[in-house]
Amino acid sequence: MPFGNLLGGRRSFCLLALAGALRATGAEANAGMLNAEMFAAGPAREMARAIVEGDDAAVLSMARSGQISLLERGRNGAAFLSLAIAARRRRAFEILLEHGALGDPAGPIAGNALYAATVQPTLYFLERLHHAGADLNNRGGGELLLAVAMNTRRREVLDFYLARGADLERPTTTGGTVALYAADVERFDLVNEFLDRGASPWVMDSMGTTIGYAAQEPAATASWVHGSPMDRQRVALLARLRALGFPFPPPTPDQGHALRQAGAWPPAGAAQQRPR
Repeated sequence: MPFGNLLGGRRSFCLLALAGALRATGAEANAGMLNAEMFAAGPAREMARAIVEGDDAAVLSMARSGQISLLERGRNGAAFLSLAIAARRRRAFEILLEHGALGDPAGPIAGNALYAATVQPTLYFLERLHHAGADLNNRGGGELLLAVAMNTRRREVLDFYLARGADLERPTTTGGTVALYAADVERFDLVNEFLDRGASPWVMDSMGTTIGYAAQEPAATASWVHGSPMDRQRVALLARLRALGFPFPPPTPDQGHALRQAGAWPPAGAAQQRPR
């Protein structure tokens, strides 16, 4: 997948970890790192092997027999449904889905299946999981799925989530939202879009970072291209925040922590103001 210079500017550990996880998942799908050996020896491993090898008749037979729980999980939380997606075995995937391998639509198996589907080169698995009731506001691979979708840099994947009501206010790993996440990775075009869609501009993550701080910081770096299309989006975002009464200069993370602990964030009246 075209990650390229996915992460620019301020790179927190958690952002780098997410990008690394996405790369790893794509590799697993192609190289078979998510494999049958992750499951316990016996029927579970036999099922996993049948999935990977494309033995759909065996998958169907075992699914019908009841000799194994389709919700069984292997090492690192591996599940049959995610394995079928990673191996791109559509028929096995459909058999598993039909026989209850999704489990709780908001549970970890569903979340990890959505994660695996989100980084696939086709929307097929995403569409089928959503149709089966899988919760797009779940987490998968340790991160909010909407953030994963944004990080694929495939517009059709992000649009899939947005068109189906993914919650822009759900917290990411760092306690922010996808709008702050987008600012952190210098996708100011997406920050503006998320604000247009109703995301709060006042979000602050667990490190004390705000959208205003993340938007102002790149201007001080030598590598930032002033006057570029993304810089124009950044400037427009800062003007938008100022119009809402966002403090300038924006609070640093340390100052943000102090404001939050003092009950002074968001500023008085901020909750009543909508992005514009």
